[in-house]
Amino acid sequence: MIRVCHISTVHQAKDTRIYHKECATLAALGYDVKLVVVNAEDTTSDYHNVEIVNIELAPVGKMKRVFYYPKQALSKVLDLAPTVAHLHDPELLQIVPSLKAAGIKVIYDAHEDVPKQVLTKDWIPRPLRGLVSRWVQRYEHKMALKLEAVVTVVEGVLERFEPLVRQIVLVKNFPDLDQLPRAASWAEKANEVAYIGDLTRIRGILSVVDAMADVDVRLNLAGKWSDLGLEGDCKRSLGWNRVNPLGFISRAEASAVLERSKIGLILFHPAPNHMDALPNKLFEYMAAGIPVVASDFGWLKHIVEQRECGLTADPKDPKSIARALQQLLDDPAQAEAMGRRGREAVLHTYHWAAEAKKLGALYNNLIGNPS
Repeated sequence: MIRVCHISTVHQAKDTRIYHKECATLAALGYDVKLVVVNAEDTTSDYHNVEIVNIELAPVGKMKRVFYYPKQALSKVLDLAPTVAHLHDPELLQIVPSLKAAGIKVIYDAHEDVPKQVLTKDWIPRPLRGLVSRWVQRYEHKMALKLEAVVTVVEGVLERFEPLVRQIVLVKNFPDLDQLPRAASWAEKANEVAYIGDLTRIRGILSVVDAMADVDVRLNLAGKWSDLGLEGDCKRSLGWNRVNPLGFISRAEASAVLERSKIGLILFHPAPNHMDALPNKLFEYMAAGIPVVASDFGWLKHIVEQRECGLTADPKDPKSIARALQQLLDDPAQAEAMGRRGREAVLHTYHWAAEAKKLGALYNNLIGNPS
């Protein structure tokens, strides 16, 4: 059996894209899949032929982590001796030369357009962000020349890497039809709306909480806070008394939240990295059969309007968000119809099956069919 290693020193062990989609897909094709992660809370595998290999490391500062954690991951991967190492974090590019020297084929999974993402990182001093962004792009391009392949979810990243690597494939974050939440009827739902994901300023969380002051509905807010300052600002908002703070929740718990919620919110700010993004949560809301209130730009606006599965709003304007929510709450028939159209779009177009075939074909081209 051909062994492959997926590696992340940043993501949760049971990350939706890495573990539940990519690792599970490759295991089902017959590969022996090892997922190397740091400080996993749960190492029990849900899939045959997928093993979660955990590295327990002491927490360190962000800058030290960028250099220290990849070295520890490298040691573990070399011990496992896979045929392919599939990297999921940009800081892991530094271990590419060592992996190649050991005869391991390397794939880089570019989840985000990192040079654009750097431009909005609060922990990087603003005057340095442009310089760091350009350095990151040059480094990515330099290391790309050593890779067997790049996998990405972003069209812009595909275009940027295409001249540099032998193989590149766009594998989008569409839901797995085997894991869709139940689409509950409007009559079954509580007077609640939902946001599930990272709780960061750039994802519009403060504006969403502020908007709740003007809408008679409760917000199911699930995820981890990016910083205590944001959490404090949200708790001081007039809308906080209408928030159900759920913390980090499991996939099963997330499905239950979406079943009882009437609307899903995805109000990313118009940062460079968000302009052509296709966030997984958009399709998860659509899969649950609920209408969405989404940012009024880029692919979010395009898909929501094309599929008529929700409304768009200015993600920096709580009043705009509140108006969109109120419009859907005031017209249950319209909202339920939008939810149905979103779910139908997932069932017919935006699902993982086609993406899984592209991932499998890439591995087959690189190392052959595992059977």
